[in-house]
Parts: sequence; C-alpha cells; structure tokens
Amino acid sequence: MSNEFQAHEIRDIIKINYKYSMGGQSKFFLELMKNKKILGAKCTKCGKIWMPPRINCSDCFVPADWVEVKHTGTIEVSTIVWFTTSAFIKNIPYATGYIKLDGADTALLQGIFSENLVPSKIKKGKRVRAVFQKEREGKMTDFFFVPEDEYSNWISKPEFEGGD
Repeated sequence: MSNEFQAHEIRDIIKINYKYSMGGQSKFFLELMKNKKILGAKCTKCGKIWMPPRINCSDCFVPADWVEVKHTGTIEVSTIVWFTTSAFIKNIPYATGYIKLDGADTALLQGIFSENLVPSKIKKGKRVRAVFQKEREGKMTDFFFVPEDEYSNWISKPEFEGGD
C-alpha cells in the first residue's frame, strides 16, 4: 500500500438558510432599497466623507453622520471580470472598480456595466452614473454604474431605473 496522498472528493449541494443584520450600516441599505439614495458618512470632526459609509471616522475615530452623496462619479481603478459566481454569470464580461462619487472623499468598490465593454469605457478618470434595479432587496447588487453616455439606454430597460 502506497503512503502517497490521494484525494477523494464528492460533489454535493449544501443549502443554508441564514439571516444576518447589517447592524449600524442598515440605514445605507434601507435608503438604497426604499428611496434609491446612496449614503456616505461624514466625520463630525474632520468633515471627511467616507464611501462606503462607516459608523466612525477611520482617521479621527469619532462618530460620523449620514449624508447623501451624488449618483455620479469617476472611476479610480477598474478591471474586467471574466469568471464569477452563479449570481453574476449572466453578466460576464462586466467590470468592477473603485468609484469616487461626487462629494465623497473615498471610493466605493462596485460593479460597472457597459453595452460595449472595452477597456477604454472603464478606464481611470471615466465618468459613470448609478443605475438601480427596479426590484431592490437592500443589497449592494441593487445598483451598479454605467458610463455616463450609456445612462439613458440603461434606464430605458424594463428591469432598471434611474436615480436622482
């Protein structure tokens, strides 16, 4: 008998029902779902606007207040996604990137979709705008960004809508 390791694998599906709370970030997800508002957090000491929001300023360690930020912004960095989970498989290729929303001091990692996804559409400095799912669940996937010149096309689709 050989002492060499041999892997034995069995494929299976495991389903787990799980309920979790967004805790102090709940307001972000509720406003997104109910009102198509994107909220950041403004430090009560230094005034820095954090996106994604947080309960306390990561620089000053003091409480932050909720503030609404614009639905428009600039791509800071991005990449094209070719392999993904089953939740996003119908969207490939798509992009993901850090978007610095107008009025925010930090950038939010979020999906970027385009009808003609080429690197020039999603490069650093390109302007983007948020598009919302018509059926929202209070999740990060309730919205995504598209190049500003494609915004009208995206919100004319029956499953999506614009924000502000």
